[in-house]
Amino acid sequence: MSEPLTCPVAAEPVEEAPRLVSESGCPISPSDATADSDGEAGAVVEHDPIKLPPYSHELEWPEGLEPFKVVDDGSQGDPYAHYQWMLENAPVLRCHTPQSDVWFITRYDDVRKGLRAPKVFSSQVVDPVPLTFLTLLDAPNHGRLRQVVAQAFTPKAVATFEDRVRENANKYLDRMLAAGGGDAVDHYAIPLSMSTISALLDVPNPDFDKLKFWSDETFSYFGRLARNANGTGTDEQSAFEFFDFLKENLERLHAEENQSVGGQIARMWKDGLLSEKEAKELCAFVFVAGHDTTTILIANAFRVFAEKPELLARIRETPGDTELFMEELARYRGTVQRVSRITTGDVEVAGVVLPKGSVVRLMPAAANWDNRKYPNAAEFDIDRRPEGHLGFGHGVHSCLGAPLARLETTVTIELLAHRLANLALDPTKPIEYVRGNNLTNSGPEHLFVTMEKSDA
Repeated sequence: MSEPLTCPVAAEPVEEAPRLVSESGCPISPSDATADSDGEAGAVVEHDPIKLPPYSHELEWPEGLEPFKVVDDGSQGDPYAHYQWMLENAPVLRCHTPQSDVWFITRYDDVRKGLRAPKVFSSQVVDPVPLTFLTLLDAPNHGRLRQVVAQAFTPKAVATFEDRVRENANKYLDRMLAAGGGDAVDHYAIPLSMSTISALLDVPNPDFDKLKFWSDETFSYFGRLARNANGTGTDEQSAFEFFDFLKENLERLHAEENQSVGGQIARMWKDGLLSEKEAKELCAFVFVAGHDTTTILIANAFRVFAEKPELLARIRETPGDTELFMEELARYRGTVQRVSRITTGDVEVAGVVLPKGSVVRLMPAAANWDNRKYPNAAEFDIDRRPEGHLGFGHGVHSCLGAPLARLETTVTIELLAHRLANLALDPTKPIEYVRGNNLTNSGPEHLFVTMEKSDA
């Protein structure tokens, strides 16, 4: 039996920050970057303009692989072939949009350092911040608002939901087994993740389809406001309907002195520690982020078992290896594909100088496929022990809901291994991917499988 894998969250030694550069192109320290014009670092010098690399569409991509784009047109729904090429040939990739250039950073060391340097890579890509979504905020507001809900997402707090998660997971798997399979996304992952986050926030769920629609539309609204995504045409109206629904629910939770996460948000609103806008939008953020990322991770667990069905028996015979599967899954096909930042000064990454004000996408999923960090990274290896993976982000903006995502996915891994004799991708229904987005997450939108019940 393998030893349990641990991913401690203890404080780590401070790493070397990404290199800021002066106007002359010479490296300077972050402290020098704030020197006034009388100091040497800020002196005006003659210099050549920063030389920018060619755009993505100007590079010679391999046959069958279209140039990587900011907004997916369907050619990069499963983006890992692009990531592999970028890691070796364009670790800092420049893409054109009508609004501005966007830079994609893929190598592990560069992404990790970027995630640990919020003063260099700011999260406030849009200013003023249009929504109270934690991913859009820098200190001090980020820390203030994250603290409101952080205690609800500790492993100890999340563990109190395990029985509920296991009960619902068995219910949804029962239905799939009775049908001989189905869509792992629509029939299992979405209802499981939405029922869990609804319970955590104590959001009533009388109309599942309506709640899912509002959540998707709110995510689209966020993408349009903050990430130059296309939107749906109805997302603003739908998002405000969702906010109004959540406000009414917060009123109820406060009147009941409810102890859920939603109740905590309601109390802080009524005590004047949060504005009404902050309260309802923070509640929406927790709801949307709490189920969307987990949905994709759970669906990818189905996919890996279908591609490596021998792992069903291994987990069944050695339940302690469930954690190994979980962490390698988060590395191999994690949910968070891109993290948006804007540079606060000229900064050098992998030999490329990004000008001040550059819009950047740090790419954790690509970094997790960097062979420099994880040899043979394109293979799922349950024995890898991928300490340091970025499947749940890193730094001050690491995934708040990681313990909840781990719980729901771990329960799913255990149930599939215990209850299934075989799991396969449905050959008549290819995987459909989330597409057309310029957002954080990417993965299966529909993943149809066939399954056989175990006699064990």
